[in-house]
Amino acid sequence: MTTITVLDPTSSPSIATAGMAERPDTLAGKRVGLMYNDKLNAAELLDAIYDVLADRFDLAAAHRVNKGNASRPADPDHLKTFASEVDVALLANGD
Repeated sequence: MTTITVLDPTSSPSIATAGMAERPDTLAGKRVGLMYNDKLNAAELLDAIYDVLADRFDLAAAHRVNKGNASRPADPDHLKTFASEVDVALLANGD
């Protein structure tokens, strides 16, 4: 006789908050950074999300940046400049 062990793949949701940026109370008047990579549809996804947010909030501006190669992290100096130009940031991968 063979014994089969069945594992339960479900678990309780766990939301990591350590190291996360503080969320603003509202997006009204905020400069929204949209950082995408070279993957297909990443820019289109962020633009669609921005359009939804712009319908709901009086956003100050959109700042679009292509970080380049999807398989490499963004350059630290590039990130520092980006962070200084926006109040909130959205990032996306495509495909």
